[in-house]
Amino acid sequence: MTRVERFAGVVAAGSTVAGAALLTAAIVLELGGISSRAELWSAAGAGAAFLLALAGPPAPAARRFAGRAGLLAATGFSALIAVAALWQGSVRPDPSVLLLLIPVALLFATAGLALREAAVERRRARLDRARSRLDGAEAERRRWARELHDDALQDLAAVQVLLAAAATAGAANATAQTAAIADAREIVGRQIQSLRRIIAQMRPLALDALGLAAALEDLARRARDRDGLDVEAAVDALPRLPAAAEIGVYRIVQEALTNALRHAGAARVRIEAGPHGPGVRVVVRDDGAGRRRADSPRGTACTACASAPSCSAPACTSARPPLAVPRYAWTCRFRRCSPPGGLG
Repeated sequence: MTRVERFAGVVAAGSTVAGAALLTAAIVLELGGISSRAELWSAAGAGAAFLLALAGPPAPAARRFAGRAGLLAATGFSALIAVAALWQGSVRPDPSVLLLLIPVALLFATAGLALREAAVERRRARLDRARSRLDGAEAERRRWARELHDDALQDLAAVQVLLAAAATAGAANATAQTAAIADAREIVGRQIQSLRRIIAQMRPLALDALGLAAALEDLARRARDRDGLDVEAAVDALPRLPAAAEIGVYRIVQEALTNALRHAGAARVRIEAGPHGPGVRVVVRDDGAGRRRADSPRGTACTACASAPSCSAPACTSARPPLAVPRYAWTCRFRRCSPPGGLG
């Protein structure tokens, strides 16, 4: 948020508070019949304050329309009280004063339209989220299908050929038969490791059995063994989070390791995780070649964090690592949405 937007937010909040105070004073004066002039000025001031609050900082479409609807309705109510005060304060009421009710009606009508637009934007946002989830699930299915086809099926076909060759060789060529069976066993062993890796990527068993801390340490160990990446895991004892939050943290770290290896050319990665208030704070650093924050306002890890389930309440920030590492470190915080002690 820029300095101008922050200033606009402060002005809008102050105007809303001032408008609410003036409108309350106008209502009290109207009910008490104390002073029509004071009531008129209070109501007019409240309407002006609410109109000024309309020039607030940018916000998501649904929240922006809902906020405008509330401010327009408050402005219309203030104008209605002002018209009533003007009518009561006249020595000889002029019927033309009632024409001022036309803009009052327009204000209420505009507030109704803004409410309808807010509902439309909320429905559109829900559809966009559902579409994103479906697209992500479909992309994941395509990736698994491609990996199983290119890896598992090819190796199984090779095993079939080797076993057929062993059967053809028979006892007459025991050496060729033994070699074919040994090759087949080697391929099967390699495929078992590959399938274990795929299963761990689809759903980490350590996360369900041992918790988030053990799952992150297992992820670091597998990255060291499989990719030769120097991964250091500094994971403290973590509180149990909702399942959606735990899998969100795990996927963020998993994606960060993938990006460090494939895109950043990193040789060293450090994973830090520990309790942070009622939730968890996770930082992933690497020494690869990254882009500056100004060139990349939202990194992959932060996008993954922001798309986590709403009950986990993620918040992403970036900071320069304290070590001599050129990459930025993403920090994601997850808040527990269950009562304290509800999840152990």
